[in-house]
Amino acid sequence: MAFQPQVVDAKIVSNNPKNGLFEIVAKLKDRTECRLMYEKDATGEVKVTHINRLYKEPCPVCRKDFLCNCMTRFIDDISSQALGIAGTPQ
Repeated sequence: MAFQPQVVDAKIVSNNPKNGLFEIVAKLKDRTECRLMYEKDATGEVKVTHINRLYKEPCPVCRKDFLCNCMTRFIDDISSQALGIAGTPQ
């Protein structure tokens, strides 16, 4: 069974309008939480830079309860869903 992330909730947790950086915490359907870091360029285009899994639940891909990089494979899918729910800061 392939992992297909589904974002059910997303909130902007920090925003720095001076340099265009902001963070979103996304909660997935399987109770996994991820922190996504974004940057805005001068034209206002948003680009995801990093994703970190918050260690509240084991990783849904490898089932490790510690540091892993499994979520980087799904960064584009999770990012697009999270931006659709939370939007971008003004």
